[in-house]
Amino acid sequence: MSIDLDRLRTDFTSTHLDEADREEALRLLLRERREGDADLLRHLLAEETATHREGWGVSESLALAALLLAECGREEDVWTLWEAKNASFDTMAGLDGFLLFPAGIAGTTAHVIASEEHPERDDLMAYMSEYLGYEKLTDDDIREHIAGLRSHFED
Repeated sequence: MSIDLDRLRTDFTSTHLDEADREEALRLLLRERREGDADLLRHLLAEETATHREGWGVSESLALAALLLAECGREEDVWTLWEAKNASFDTMAGLDGFLLFPAGIAGTTAHVIASEEHPERDDLMAYMSEYLGYEKLTDDDIREHIAGLRSHFED
């Protein structure tokens, strides 16, 4: 199947995409991502996450979907990214923790702290705190690392 990205943007919830189709769509979005693509990227990442719950390893498609969603810069996407990271033992180890700060350290952390009713809040806060303490990260570090990940996929 050759992906019609414009059609997919408007009809992604009713379009069946297998793994190869999702990979093609993500590669197109790497080059042609628009401001309004966050819902589509959330959907693609959720599909990749579901696939990874049943398999081994970390696919390029999962990592790319997480990167593209993180680049949207929306604090609320931390939950979708956290779910992807928690899909399996392999994704926890292999999906980059830098991606858990889509709105920067302060914005994302404030969002998680304010999400008192979210069932994953405490686990995510503990992970973020440990990650930030271990790495001594700044927003510049996160931006540089994400740019490096993008460069990897663009090559």
